[in-house]
Amino acid sequence: MAAVTFANDDIQVIAAEACVQENLPVDDLRVHSIQLNAQTASGSPAVFDDTVKVPIYAASGSATAWNASTNNYEDETGTQSVTYKDVAIDTRKKRTIRIEELKILRTNIAPLVRLELENVARTMVNDVNGLIIDANFATNEIVGLVGSFDADVVVGLRSVDQIRKYPTSMRKAVFNTDYSIALQQDPVINNHNTLTPVDLGSNQILTSFAKFGGGLYEFEDIPTALNQVGFATNGCGIAVAMPSMYQNNDPETYEQAELDWNGFKFLMRRHKEKATGDILITIEAQYGFAVADELGITRLVSA
Repeated sequence: MAAVTFANDDIQVIAAEACVQENLPVDDLRVHSIQLNAQTASGSPAVFDDTVKVPIYAASGSATAWNASTNNYEDETGTQSVTYKDVAIDTRKKRTIRIEELKILRTNIAPLVRLELENVARTMVNDVNGLIIDANFATNEIVGLVGSFDADVVVGLRSVDQIRKYPTSMRKAVFNTDYSIALQQDPVINNHNTLTPVDLGSNQILTSFAKFGGGLYEFEDIPTALNQVGFATNGCGIAVAMPSMYQNNDPETYEQAELDWNGFKFLMRRHKEKATGDILITIEAQYGFAVADELGITRLVSA
């Protein structure tokens, strides 16, 4: 049994205890989002209210034959472009725990911190996944009703032009809970899991199937508008930025530590309320998010 972590223990100990416990399923934004290097355009570390940029590269067209008579070897093929999307770190969400002074030595704080970390992370996920709508990602593919959804439908997704453009190693498919269950009930998938058992992350169904080399995933928080039930992605559809450093108050005012969740850093701060002696612990996320590549997500719809 893990040691009890009290509210007045070292804050780094609380952070460590909260992060080592088993996590409840929270959609992993790394499946479909780019985590930006948190620097401003000038190269300085980004903090809350800064704007960072994500470059989107494009190049199209066929190669042309070299013409010796015109010596066209150095002729420019001007079909490349680089566009920059701004992502402002302008969102701040938090949850606060209050531990009464007389209960401090009877309260194991680590499970409460973990649960509130999950609540903050889930709120962040809801915000980011809320971008997956037709106004932002216009490409969609009909996969049919859940009663007929199976492995053959997943294999058929490879024929979709936009999905086929995603590199195989980066290509991922994501389904809501009902479609994930239907897929896992297919004997093809059941046998696949039985034959190649692996320790998967909480959201992952398979590491690879039907040339979705990035894996198949189950998400709880997919927007349902226009019969949306999932999406396919190259992992670059959305950009998420978080500060490279958080505010640092005088330790006499706040103590703080960073918590890691699915590759993102959250801030935990603790202070004592002088009037009551109560301990207050706050978990917060500071982040920004925006569409990165409009073609990086193909929405899967039932009809």
